[in-house]
Amino acid sequence: MKKKLDYYAANYFFKAKEIIEKFNPNSIVTLQFFQRHDNSILGGMNEALELLKNNTDTSKYSIKYLPEGSIINNKEVVLELEGEYKYFGIYEGIIDGVLARSTSIATNAKRCIDAAPNKEIVFMGDRSDHYSNQERDGIAVELAGIKSHSTNAGARGREEVVFGSIPHALIQNFEGDLVKVMKFYLELFPNEPLIALVDFHNDVIKDSLAVLNEFKEKLYGVRVDTSKAIRDKMFTNNENEFGVTPNQIKNLRKALDENGGKHVKIIVSSGFTPEKIKEFEKLNTPVDSYGVGEFMLTINNTFSADATKINGKLLAKEGRKYSYNSRLIKL
Repeated sequence: MKKKLDYYAANYFFKAKEIIEKFNPNSIVTLQFFQRHDNSILGGMNEALELLKNNTDTSKYSIKYLPEGSIINNKEVVLELEGEYKYFGIYEGIIDGVLARSTSIATNAKRCIDAAPNKEIVFMGDRSDHYSNQERDGIAVELAGIKSHSTNAGARGREEVVFGSIPHALIQNFEGDLVKVMKFYLELFPNEPLIALVDFHNDVIKDSLAVLNEFKEKLYGVRVDTSKAIRDKMFTNNENEFGVTPNQIKNLRKALDENGGKHVKIIVSSGFTPEKIKEFEKLNTPVDSYGVGEFMLTINNTFSADATKINGKLLAKEGRKYSYNSRLIKL
């Protein structure tokens, strides 16, 4: 049974509403929402407005807001609600959470894109959080410009922008025979790009050349997902080359190019962050696409809401005050 939105609101908001309704029912409060980081992408505003429309009588109070996708800065007011507390007050925390998640994910996505502005970033966050968040998270990363998703939910059903590859479990199921696996893949999905996962045996050059030799021009790309705990077999000494590294990818690119594989794209994943992407780009690592998962879902842009006016009078808790934002538009 679907629970009412009120079920998810902090209990003390209901107590505040009850006290105000009994002892100060006609007071007009101004509630302002903000976060504390510069150069962030505002996400979740459309969801927050829809929440208010569906659960409150928006004709009873005023709403001013910044449009979804706006670039916002530290303490900039993004949403202002003004009216009797009973109409919207209990949803303060819920709105904070809606804005925090989507703004954080959109901003994280922007940081990844800024780290490699000419490269594709694939959103691969499905295994890092609850599946029910995938649609809103997909909307959030697209605010930053990401177009490729790992799930249909993230892409909201647009299969043409869903990244296609294979899991390690598929290779394991056929006892490590990657060529056989990719033959079966091509047979069942002939119209999809053929992208081989080449780190199962921790020998990306050997496996990449094996699939290249078999499929030649049909091979669209290879994905490298080497665990950060091991070194690829191309490194025979004690080099500090754990996980996916620039030298590993440079060596792989050279091997592909020398064997008729200049057309083959290289996709990398496993623990990528903006800092790691910047390192790869600084070293001119020949990566075509970066898959980013866990980092994208880190919540950095937490929101707060301050009651800053009462009956038109400036009054807020110590250290806070009413903040005018000329960019706000009225609903």
